[in-house]
Amino acid sequence: MSAEDGGVLALEKAESLARGAALKWASGIFCRPDQLAHLGHYRRRETQRNNSIQSRLKSVLQSYLEGVEHGLSQLRMAYTEVRHVQQALSKAQDIWRTGEGPRSRLQPIHQLVMEHVQLSVVIQSLPYIYTVPTLIDQTRDLIDHHHLLKAHVNLRDLENLRDDVLYRLQRVSPFVDSSHCVQHSAEAADLVQQFFAGVQDLSEELGRTLFSLASSALSVASSDPAVLVSAIRIIEREEFLDAEETRGPPQQLWKPMGRPKRWREQFFQALEKGVCERLMGSELMCDNLNAKDLAIHLKELQDRVVAELQSVFSVLAPCVPPHYDLCRAVALMCHHATSHHLHDILSQDLPHSTMYCVLHWIMIIYPSEDMMGHPDLSSEIDIPGLGPLMPPEMMEEQLNRYTRSVRACLSQWIHKALEVEYSDWLRDQEPDTDQDGCYMSSLQQMVMQMLLENVQLASSLGESLENRVRNASLYEMENCLVWLREALVRYGIEHMKDRTYPTYYMHYLLAVVNGCSALSSSISYLQPEEPSSPLFRKAVPCLPTSLNKAQKKASHLLLDELQTEIQPLFREIPSRPWLASSDTVRVICEKMENFNQYLSKARAPVFQYLLAQTERMIAIEYAKALMHSKLVCRSCGERQQLAERMSMDAEQLGSSLHRMGLEGATVCVPLILSLQKLFALKDAALLSLEVSELVTAYPDISDEHVLALLELRGDVCLCVYVCVCVCVCVYI
Repeated sequence: MSAEDGGVLALEKAESLARGAALKWASGIFCRPDQLAHLGHYRRRETQRNNSIQSRLKSVLQSYLEGVEHGLSQLRMAYTEVRHVQQALSKAQDIWRTGEGPRSRLQPIHQLVMEHVQLSVVIQSLPYIYTVPTLIDQTRDLIDHHHLLKAHVNLRDLENLRDDVLYRLQRVSPFVDSSHCVQHSAEAADLVQQFFAGVQDLSEELGRTLFSLASSALSVASSDPAVLVSAIRIIEREEFLDAEETRGPPQQLWKPMGRPKRWREQFFQALEKGVCERLMGSELMCDNLNAKDLAIHLKELQDRVVAELQSVFSVLAPCVPPHYDLCRAVALMCHHATSHHLHDILSQDLPHSTMYCVLHWIMIIYPSEDMMGHPDLSSEIDIPGLGPLMPPEMMEEQLNRYTRSVRACLSQWIHKALEVEYSDWLRDQEPDTDQDGCYMSSLQQMVMQMLLENVQLASSLGESLENRVRNASLYEMENCLVWLREALVRYGIEHMKDRTYPTYYMHYLLAVVNGCSALSSSISYLQPEEPSSPLFRKAVPCLPTSLNKAQKKASHLLLDELQTEIQPLFREIPSRPWLASSDTVRVICEKMENFNQYLSKARAPVFQYLLAQTERMIAIEYAKALMHSKLVCRSCGERQQLAERMSMDAEQLGSSLHRMGLEGATVCVPLILSLQKLFALKDAALLSLEVSELVTAYPDISDEHVLALLELRGDVCLCVYVCVCVCVCVYI
């Protein structure tokens, strides 16, 4: 579709939209018949508006056409002027080409002009140039004798003479051909620079002298402050000349030689070098570095830093201008030198004791009143303004590294301690006892004491490190208890191979149990109930649970020893000899009381726990003996005899447990008496009621257990058995 067709369509669309808008407007105005009377008024008003719009459109169109006509006339004028310029440039190019011959004939005159300029410069400077070698020698002699101000005056005269000659040689007159002028000027400038080469060497020699004074500024300021003040004055003069050269116009082509010198910057560099040499005077041998040698070295470094800053503030600062801010500058130099030195030390493979010495020095000693916070320095040094001695990320890395080192050391030490402890268990010697006569194992307490000492040591360096070390100690204590349980398992296996070995098997088990009991009272120091730090709130081992597992493992090994002795006796219960007359329970009570003699060496809480576990084991073994028995009562008389025997056994066992010191038998005697009621009952129809009471009292009893007990009675028919089983299922 062509552009013309597109324009027609756009016009038709605009006309359609206009008609639609007009119809909408008319329908809103003439919505009632009485409004048609105003039709003439609306027609006149719209006619006037239409005429006004048309007049404005004509005015705008006329203005636009006038602007276009004016622009076209300016373009015509510009085109005419461009053609005139092209013609003028063409004529100038023709004239330039015709003048090449005469210009080439003027070349010898150009060279003569250049030679004349150079000779005039030489003639004007000749009286001074003769004195240059002598003046250089004199200036060097003045530098050697530290007459610095006079030497600098001579140096400035020489530099001014050199720069003046070079400037005049390189200045080109407007009427001289620039290309040849530059070439001859460059050759002359090279000759001048070769002649004045000693001046630049002299400047560098004076600079080296000034910087050597800066590196030993303290000794110079103490012995001959006038020399140091002269050096500072020279540096300030040179800084002023550097600033003047910098402030020159940027389009200036000629620059003085050797500028800017930046002697103030080099002065501070030399001063910092001297500070570092004085602070790090003694070399520290990093191989096999121990905590003692490092502590001595850090103490010496501390004394040197304080002495350096005190000397700078009192002796050196008055010799320099206030805007040098020398006190803060030297403090920063000491700060950076110390930081780099400590970084070198920490980059070595250090043991945790040596690392602690460095961290303690960084975090405690350095900002204290004994060093950077010294009363003589606090008025001049803003410690926070110096920044951290170690970057935060590096300090974080060192704290983690120290924690890892501590944990590795603890792990190694605990392994060795457990090996020694296990070897003690196997020896033919009774374990040590405490003041109460209880067997004692010092392993747990030694481990806990070492862990707490490390935590307390870390607490002096802040809560962050304390929580890290505490966390590491918790894990190592957890590992220690795990290794202890594994050692107890190996100990029990060794004893199972030979019941007579180790000789003091039960004694050392009691010592372990007592050690765990004593350890439980100090766990709260290592693992607080409500940790204050988010770092410590992470998942850490629950030491009471691990400790309880270790203690129970040793207790079970003890009880297994008793169980091994009494299990053959329980196989005789029930039996017909046992019903008639038997000393089985009496023998069991004797073995229990003999076992109690060992238990008396346990601490009070553990002693009661072991007695309770002994009672529970006796009750279980007695019940198992009844349920696994092949005996079946043949008559009511045998059932009554069985019930009486069980009552006698309960009485004997209760008396024995009481003599052993058990505070209230709550398992063994009540269970035997409850089972005895099943056999004392004469009416089998009431068994369901008795069984329901038994199941209520002891929910662990299953229908298999009930079946075994009813088979022992020997008078339960199938219907009664079914009713009893239903009752058991209901209660279960």
